[in-house]
Amino acid sequence: MTTTVLHHDDYAQSRWKNGLGVTRTVDIAPEDASFDTFAWRVSMADVGDPTPFSPLPGVDRWLMPVAGSGFELTINGVPYRPARGEVVHFSGDDEAAGGASGSGSRDLNLMVRRSHAAADLRTLAIAANAPLAARTLTAHGGTVLAILLDGDAEVAGAKLSTFDAVRLSEDAREAFETAAGCLLAVASLAGR
Repeated sequence: MTTTVLHHDDYAQSRWKNGLGVTRTVDIAPEDASFDTFAWRVSMADVGDPTPFSPLPGVDRWLMPVAGSGFELTINGVPYRPARGEVVHFSGDDEAAGGASGSGSRDLNLMVRRSHAAADLRTLAIAANAPLAARTLTAHGGTVLAILLDGDAEVAGAKLSTFDAVRLSEDAREAFETAAGCLLAVASLAGR
């Protein structure tokens, strides 16, 4: 049973594949993987002006705006304006471009090599004093990564700040203790 708290201040920064911005890696598998060898990768990026996305053949992508003025995305010529916490799922084979719809935006990105893993990304609101079952995430043979978007929470005795994450794997079960409620982004990941 493994529970790991990942702090936003410790996320490694790297240039985008196209060199037009910077991303922070929340978590990656395998742990020592590079951008070209990951099975899955969760990252955050601060974005400004619209830019083309790098082609990523064989990779499934999920994008969720998590802070800022909003996000505009175009996939194969179709425009999307996902609201904060709303997920857009698309293929790395698609022609895509995106950027902030105002002064700036932060987005959460999940990328999965479809030959190596399956995944999903969603938001989960947890009310204060909710029953334990509603505050528990479970990973059955896979990995769950929960990122705090709003509110206060404590997991495994560690207080979480905004954009901190918790990795739960190998059937781990942890309660998210929250006095005033919180909003999580939850990535569920399973190897193939």
